[in-house]
Amino acid sequence: MRYIWISLIPLLLVACATQTSIAGQTPGAAAIATASPTKLVETRYEVRGYREAADQAIRHEAHAVYRRTRVSVAAGDDLETVPRDAYPPTSFAPLPPSAELAAELATQKAITADLRAMQASMAETAKRVQEQYAALVRQSAEALKLHQQLEAEHSRVRAATAAAAEQPGGTAGNPSEAKW
Repeated sequence: MRYIWISLIPLLLVACATQTSIAGQTPGAAAIATASPTKLVETRYEVRGYREAADQAIRHEAHAVYRRTRVSVAAGDDLETVPRDAYPPTSFAPLPPSAELAAELATQKAITADLRAMQASMAETAKRVQEQYAALVRQSAEALKLHQQLEAEHSRVRAATAAAAEQPGGTAGNPSEAKW
């Protein structure tokens, strides 16, 4: 028990030390101002209405958000801002015409046409294979039926031969009869 108390006392002393938050510290305005003369420019951004992610019951209406940016005084007073929708995004802006791009597109179209032709050929071949397989199954069934009929005929002939041999005065001992 004594060893526990000895190790617990330094742990409590270390845990009680206060520490300042790094996130709470901001650089002083004097440090920024001494670097170069600056001024604050306020930019307005329109935000559409949205629902709170944490609580869907809370809805925020459309409103403006202002952002302060520190810029150099040398930039002048005529800082013009342009709305974001003034220029089309790159995902919608068409590429400039290019011979290399046109050749690549033509090659891709040819490859796609060849692939579609191969697909059609494969589908036709698969259909023919299915038809041949169905014919083979039918022929196998017919061959099995004929084989069963042949076996039945062989057993009937054997039975008739055996019955003729058992009858008195049969042709089994006749030397003039040809044997096969």
